[in-house]
Amino acid sequence: MLSALFGGRDRLTKLAQYPDQSGFIRELATSDVHVLTVPFDTDVDPETMTADELAAIVEASATELARDDKGFSPFTYTADGAKTLPFFTSQKLAQKFVQSYVNRVRKIIPFGVLEIRGDALPSVMDAADRWLLNAGTKHETDVTTALQTLFQVLREP
Repeated sequence: MLSALFGGRDRLTKLAQYPDQSGFIRELATSDVHVLTVPFDTDVDPETMTADELAAIVEASATELARDDKGFSPFTYTADGAKTLPFFTSQKLAQKFVQSYVNRVRKIIPFGVLEIRGDALPSVMDAADRWLLNAGTKHETDVTTALQTLFQVLREP
């Protein structure tokens, strides 16, 4: 808790960086993580957008994100040729990623941040080929191998 307040690594992030990630998997199952979602695909260039168009996107996005009757599709992006799903140990780290990503792609993207338990991640496992914990931050850790192992075990009869 104190390490998170002072910018240090939280327990889940520390465990993700150990060579043996079995502790990470156990901790992930009972931890809350943050996943990004985008209610619909927007490819809007802010340079050509009017104030009215921006207001319409914000309103439509808020309405869509407020709906909880359809589940959600996690946000993914392509990095190093792989479809990548970022997830985060805190909303603050998710916000850092969003700021950096939006600045890099120079588009308006109506992100939502959902808090879910780590053991719910298998329900969106087919969304990506690569999984990054705390993507785009100094605490980024590629946990793809650990999660693929977990998902394979969960799929076995």
